[in-house]
Amino acid sequence: MVDVAILSCTFILSFSCIVYFLSNKQLQKVQSYLFLAIMINVSVSAVADIVSNYIENSLVATGALFRWQYATQIIFFVAHTTLAPLYALYVMMVNGSGLNRKNSFFYLILSPLVISELLLITNPLTNWMFYYDKHADFVRGPYEFVLYITAGLYLFISIYFMVRYRKAVSRETNIALWYFFSFTIIGIIVQMLNSELKVELFAESVSMLGVMLTIENEDALIDSGSLVYNRSAFTNENVRLLCTGQHYAVISVNMTNLRFYTRILDYNAMRDVVRMIAAWLRGCNKNARVYRNATNNMTIILLYKNEKEVDALVSTIADRFRDTWTYGRSEIELNAEIRVAFVPEEFKDVNLLTELTESNSDIETPGVRVFRGDELDSFKRKAQVEEALKKALEEDTFQVYYQPIWNAEKNRMESAEALIRLTDEELGFISPEEFIPIAEQSGLITEIGLYVFEKVCQFITKERTKALGLKYIEVNLSIFQLLVGNTLEHFLEIMKRYGVTSDQINLEITETGSLATSNTMISAINEMQEWGFKFSLDDYGTGYSNLSYIMSMDFLNIKSDKGLLWDADTRESSSIMLTDTIKTIRRLGMNVIQEGVETKEQLDLVVGAGANLIQGYYFSKPLPEEAFYDYMVDFIKNSILNR
Repeated sequence: MVDVAILSCTFILSFSCIVYFLSNKQLQKVQSYLFLAIMINVSVSAVADIVSNYIENSLVATGALFRWQYATQIIFFVAHTTLAPLYALYVMMVNGSGLNRKNSFFYLILSPLVISELLLITNPLTNWMFYYDKHADFVRGPYEFVLYITAGLYLFISIYFMVRYRKAVSRETNIALWYFFSFTIIGIIVQMLNSELKVELFAESVSMLGVMLTIENEDALIDSGSLVYNRSAFTNENVRLLCTGQHYAVISVNMTNLRFYTRILDYNAMRDVVRMIAAWLRGCNKNARVYRNATNNMTIILLYKNEKEVDALVSTIADRFRDTWTYGRSEIELNAEIRVAFVPEEFKDVNLLTELTESNSDIETPGVRVFRGDELDSFKRKAQVEEALKKALEEDTFQVYYQPIWNAEKNRMESAEALIRLTDEELGFISPEEFIPIAEQSGLITEIGLYVFEKVCQFITKERTKALGLKYIEVNLSIFQLLVGNTLEHFLEIMKRYGVTSDQINLEITETGSLATSNTMISAINEMQEWGFKFSLDDYGTGYSNLSYIMSMDFLNIKSDKGLLWDADTRESSSIMLTDTIKTIRRLGMNVIQEGVETKEQLDLVVGAGANLIQGYYFSKPLPEEAFYDYMVDFIKNSILNR
């Protein structure tokens, strides 16, 4: 009765899995239905085998009892024969290779199963698969080998699709598929070697338990705020669909004024509103899968049959967002940017698709706007630039240029500003004005900042640089770098490695709204000043800067914005404001670096107002290292000759 005990454990385990699975999962994918079918199959097979074995081992099977034994044996074979093809189909759905296949593909795949099942169903008439002899003992039929050939064929199909489309799913999913596939095969082999050990079904039920706890466990892929799939799930799904050559649409809904309502509604109310929107989107199309990629973003992936289906869904979403959303007594009007991309016709890269959903407008434009086709080029460009930045970091292809800064009081080049430049093989020259904001948004600015800092330290320690007599190098420091807690530690480690002291580097920051006055940033600046670093404030005269702020932060240099200088050429009010600002800062005891000086008239204006440090094309444009050396040597020679 050991076999009955093992089969009973198999049933209890598989049935428990079914109950747990149904109570903890919403069946939204074919993959989940197939998994449920596999578990039901194992349970039915176990029950049928229990009854058959119990009758065979304990009772004399005659009359009706024999018919029960025969019927349960047929049920077992019919159910168990479908297990291998179900697993093959499950593999195809997990890695996406079975999506959007023509019906003829599945007819071909399932034809061996149909043949096997027909042989089993007609077995009472033919005895081709099995029969019972006059002693009621089970006897294998002459065509039972067909079942083994069928099972072997589907096992081969499973292996083929697991190998071919292994890149379509994560490493963890691949490991899970192979591990539990192998565990099942071991169970089959053990039972083949010892037919008394009914471990095949038990191994299959244990395998399904493992699959349920790994592949089918989507807790880590669900956004708790909206109860739809999260950003990681979106990325995984796009990888899966792209690797298997699917054609689909991505519809990104960016609610540009959602943050406004977070200031009005409490957390629970806002969560309910987001869930209400997510649930509505999920119900728009049964083939649509909804993701939340950012706080104010909902994105749909739709495997469409024709573009009219996409157009209809976009129209439905747009019409709904033109109306209000009702929550309790509140009427919520949400502005929406709806971006529609066809994959892979328009977007072929996961990073481009992520950029499409995560690049959110800060301008709360009223109403609903739909972007598609050429209107999405800016999102593609942003993602392409981000990839170029990553590539430049990996391949060390950034360049650091240096622009000299002239001391008007000493008539000498006192320092220089380090400026990063990027030329990509595919995109060509990319302006810092374009790639720096992208680097800040993507988080790459920290790596880029450390890259520039190390290049500057290398530059400072060269004998050729020492001979130029520069007091320090101005290095731009993003406020986002200051918000990263380990920036100072990295700087100190790099300086120690190259033997550079803090007085040889001056850090230049640009004030950015409330971030600049945050306690975190102020504390970071104070800590760096304690280690001997000094700071310059860039672009003074624009944005948020004021005199009380620059006095409280103890800046060494204040850099006057070039825009105000250039306006001074044509507007007297700008000229007055510029000269008064320079005079005020100088009276406060700080240096003024006037950037953007290009003409003798501009030079005379700012020097006359008291600016003591001058930077601009009048002296030199930013130069690569070798050209900078040549320029500085020539400048020093000419200065000596003109004394």
